[in-house]
Amino acid sequence: MFAPSASIFGDLFADNILNVIYAAALFIGVIYALFLMFFHGIGDALGDLDIGTDVDTSLDLDSDAAGEASGVSMLAIASFISAFGAFGLIAVTLLGAGSAASLIAALIGGVVMGLAAQAFFVYILSPTVSSEVRQTLLVGMAAEIITPIPPAGIGQVALVVEGSRMTYSARATSDGEAFPRGTPVRIERIVGGVVYVTSIA
Repeated sequence: MFAPSASIFGDLFADNILNVIYAAALFIGVIYALFLMFFHGIGDALGDLDIGTDVDTSLDLDSDAAGEASGVSMLAIASFISAFGAFGLIAVTLLGAGSAASLIAALIGGVVMGLAAQAFFVYILSPTVSSEVRQTLLVGMAAEIITPIPPAGIGQVALVVEGSRMTYSARATSDGEAFPRGTPVRIERIVGGVVYVTSIA
């Protein structure tokens, strides 16, 4: 029942080692892209659930993302690899292209998709990443309560960053702790855009 399909794949990969490279590139690229999306999604979900243990991990991820913003993003690399394999296989199977022609098609397709992914990263994702990185730099800074923080509730803090006054929603690090207006505090961590603060003794 499955003999024809097995024969087709056997002939495809037995004729040219380049076809094996295309298939491997497609497989690796897709798996890598799913890996990036899956773990990025988990990080976002944990942040939304307000799980404090995720903060240190998120700082590392933001640092990596900041490094990507200055060069080629991992999304662009994954897109290039998977597109290289996909365009190569399409050229061989559907267009009947030879080794040289399929390699050219694979390279062109990979470069185009990689550039598109890089543009998406730079113009869509990078501003968000940069904002998150700037927020992580606030950890350890002093701030002042401008809206009282009730026990287990949310208030607001203000601080001066690079000459600009900024305000953030804030919670006390300890749920039962409350801070009146004007209390000097220190930012301990940031989760989901909310700063967690303790009193400066």
